[in-house]
Amino acid sequence: MGTTYKFIAEPSEPSEVLRWFRSLPSPPEEVPTKHGLTLYFRECGPLSYNLDGQVDSKLSPIVTVFFPQIRRALFWSVGEVHFLATPLQQQFPGLHKINKAFSKWLATMPCVFANKHQENEFNYFLEGSVRNYDIPVYAFASGLSALQSGHYFIGESDNDFMLDSLCKKLQLRGVAFANT
Repeated sequence: MGTTYKFIAEPSEPSEVLRWFRSLPSPPEEVPTKHGLTLYFRECGPLSYNLDGQVDSKLSPIVTVFFPQIRRALFWSVGEVHFLATPLQQQFPGLHKINKAFSKWLATMPCVFANKHQENEFNYFLEGSVRNYDIPVYAFASGLSALQSGHYFIGESDNDFMLDSLCKKLQLRGVAFANT
């Protein structure tokens, strides 16, 4: 099952998450993806491939990073970091250490969501699939500032149908926005 981390940050600013990974003693190789990067930790081991020729994320020392995106000019998606190799510690002890260090570093940021059953001051601005899981959401300074000013956040994977529903819901709250 892997480990997922979520974070809130200004989409147009340089990524603090990426800066953290780049500052490691042996930085990973970066492979661009549609909404982020796949980070390959070559010194932790070789890549494994599925029968269809795709990298097997559960058997390879990789980390995927999805950066915050602006959606419909109203929402920012929550960024995500995925350590998907399983079992991580047994397969890739070096990547397991990086995972632990990343977890400790991210936990120094303010936690703005920790449990879908517990209300907090920011729940009102977390919409869509962000609230469907009990994965903590941490905020960098730019994300915390956006939350405090009433900005709305959605899950990285929320589709157009979900966004249509959210836009209707927010219109009922009196939120004005361009529906693009």
